[in-house]
Amino acid sequence: MKILSWNCRGARNQATVRELKQLLVANVPDIVFLCETKIKSNGFQRICNLCRMEGYLAVDSEGKSRGLALMWRAGVNVSIQNYSKFHIDSLVRLEDDAVLRFTGFYGQTDSSQRQQAWNMLRRVSDKVTEGWIVGGDFNAILNDSEKEGGRCKPKILIEDFGNFLEELKLTDVKPCNRWFTWTYNREGDRLVKERLDRFVVSDATMEKLPFLTSFIIHQSKSDQEAIMMDSEGSRPNNAKAGQRAWFRYDTCWADEQELKDIISGIWLNKDCSMIDKMDLTRDKLGPWQYHRFRRMTNKIKKLEEEISQLMDGGSNEWTTHQLKQARGKLGYLYDVKKKYSTLRACSQWLREGDRNTRYFDVRASGTRRL
Repeated sequence: MKILSWNCRGARNQATVRELKQLLVANVPDIVFLCETKIKSNGFQRICNLCRMEGYLAVDSEGKSRGLALMWRAGVNVSIQNYSKFHIDSLVRLEDDAVLRFTGFYGQTDSSQRQQAWNMLRRVSDKVTEGWIVGGDFNAILNDSEKEGGRCKPKILIEDFGNFLEELKLTDVKPCNRWFTWTYNREGDRLVKERLDRFVVSDATMEKLPFLTSFIIHQSKSDQEAIMMDSEGSRPNNAKAGQRAWFRYDTCWADEQELKDIISGIWLNKDCSMIDKMDLTRDKLGPWQYHRFRRMTNKIKKLEEEISQLMDGGSNEWTTHQLKQARGKLGYLYDVKKKYSTLRACSQWLREGDRNTRYFDVRASGTRRL
């Protein structure tokens, strides 16, 4: 089971919706928790449809702030228990019929409302009899290592948060790849970074899901990173992906100049027969596609690592500039990858859409709901 949590800073923005869809395509979460949607609950149906999610529950925003949403994929058995402006509580039935409780939580920076939000989570805790996972933007840190730059957090606030988690018997799940989840992109040495988003779990959950892990997913157009919890994230995997060397033409290749050069070079050769040219085209294009998109994947991975190093390293004017540049490049590659995926989906629609198949029914139904 995979759970994604993101403070999206407003779901009305089309760029945010596109980035959310890219997140879902790249990471395939079963459950998605969003906070700061800044949208009324009756307007969230469209976003759920665009994301191809089966069900959702949205909590109204208050003016131009707040707002929560929980979405889940088809085949995921989610039962909403209760909700407020601070949380959405649900029961999730796993494939082995075991039940876990997931609570999406949005903490408050204001001290008076912080206690109100924590009290709400205490009331949820009183009803928990199964494994419990809480994830979201807590707007709090556990120690000084979770903040870099700006003023130091008051010790009393740090201690209160630690005592609160200890009271509820919840353990912080450290991310396996990066550390900070929020940046305040001020120039030079004034860059502020904090770890505000996290997953915390009960002891029963740790026993039931020994391979559970969490990691941070960098966002190209947002100062708030998404976090993902994967119940099978640290399970050993010995499977190796083989090179895709067979021939299968995709319409999304048509705009690739490198591809055009390969095909032109083969078919302008007058010394080969047509059969030889077809065989050579097949032999060249399979590995070309594999290496072409493997290079793109590697570039994305390197940029994500570069952003991670800049986020976790020292803050100065140069690192701030480099961070903005790296995020711009990463956003461009995400857009290229999304365009490729969209073109492939369109070609599949043309191939399958005119048949009386379940594929056609699902896609047609999804289109009608938009």
